Amino acid sequence: MIRKGLSYLLILSLLLTCSTFFGTKAEAADYTQGVERSGSTATIWFKSSVNTSWVDVHYKVNDGVQQNLRMAYNAGKSRYEQAITGIAAGNVIAYWFTYNNGTPAYDTNIFTYTAGSTPDPPSSGSIYDILPSSIPMPPNGAVSVKIMNGTHGAYTDQQIYWGVLGINPVNGRWSYLDLSGNLIPISSALNDAPGHLTKNGIHYANIYHKVSDASWITLPQITSGRMFLSVGSPMYLKTFDHGFAGPDLNNPTDPNRDIIFDFVEFTVDQAGYHGNTTRVDGFGFPIQHRLVNKSGSFDQTVGELESETRSGIFAKFQAEVPAEFKSLATVQAPYRIVAPIHGSFAQGGANANYFAGYAPYSTQDIFRCDGALTDAATCAAINRHVYTTSDWNNVSNYFQAAPANYYAKFWHDHSINRLAYGFAYDDVNGQAAYLEVGDPKGLIIRVGW
Repeated sequence: MIRKGLSYLLILSLLLTCSTFFGTKAEAADYTQGVERSGSTATIWFKSSVNTSWVDVHYKVNDGVQQNLRMAYNAGKSRYEQAITGIAAGNVIAYWFTYNNGTPAYDTNIFTYTAGSTPDPPSSGSIYDILPSSIPMPPNGAVSVKIMNGTHGAYTDQQIYWGVLGINPVNGRWSYLDLSGNLIPISSALNDAPGHLTKNGIHYANIYHKVSDASWITLPQITSGRMFLSVGSPMYLKTFDHGFAGPDLNNPTDPNRDIIFDFVEFTVDQAGYHGNTTRVDGFGFPIQHRLVNKSGSFDQTVGELESETRSGIFAKFQAEVPAEFKSLATVQAPYRIVAPIHGSFAQGGANANYFAGYAPYSTQDIFRCDGALTDAATCAAINRHVYTTSDWNNVSNYFQAAPANYYAKFWHDHSINRLAYGFAYDDVNGQAAYLEVGDPKGLIIRVGW
């Protein structure tokens, strides 16, 4: 009897010990949890209020195979997260957690989430909030793309438009990107197709989507791609069988003169992703451009600093640039700050001879880096006012005296890592807001305000 009693006590003791370390139900006060859905991606999150250093999530989608995964910690939101892709309205996710509080581990109760039962969160916030692990893995040769709303409530996701135009390398046709990740050939007929846009009685192709239309989009291989972004209204571009007519800032009757827009440029090919933000033509609103690769070894962002606001940039431009450049922020205000060649530095303008006496080229050729001045290094040296020095690559000497491209200097002063495309050859000596990687996973574009 005594021996049997001891065995019973020993078993009971072991059961109590095991339950302490493996599987005790968690106290609700230890954590908060939930699911957030953006498009077809649902993110399960767990936020601990105790001494937690790891969290595992166990989940099933529609009674499918149970997944057991170690969650990634999002320092920006102080919580653990696990993204699940391919979630459609009506899908049911059953999930529970195992987490530690010091040494002991605990299991939570089982929770359920039905997609569509709660509203999707807005695409707002910092560009750095996006976890690399949450980026959908794109098909081979493609990139997953997200457009974020960083306007702080000035515009809703339904009021921010984007459209991609570029050359499809498969057939050499100019095309636009649809929401399914397909490149659709453009044509003159597209301007009158069902759903076309109309302004002042003229028809334009509708190649645009809204930020609210999708959380992530697949961008296939594309040559000379350009993503047009606008707020409050889509842009009005004429398409043709062999190209398109972009906005013309020098044309006072251009249908986009009273639209606030901007764009980024890229090519996706067998060597990877190559792209940049640009201020070569002007500034519509702050943009951040983040590129993440598949291996996790590359995660970089270029563009204006997130701390910069649109109104602040207009004010700072007036305060910081020399008198000759100030009108660039007023001539087409409140829609944009224009590049020098679109303002008083154009032929016949008040500053048309700004660079006279400094270099044997016209001011217009210098700002455009074309005409008689097509050598990239020479054009960059003149714009940066190091043309008459022996060292064109000392960045600390750039823009230190007039005449210089103070428009370009301004963008370097207000951009991440001081990288900007302020003129056509601003990439000389690695100064441009340009990113490339051979195994791209995600491209995130944030529209600031």
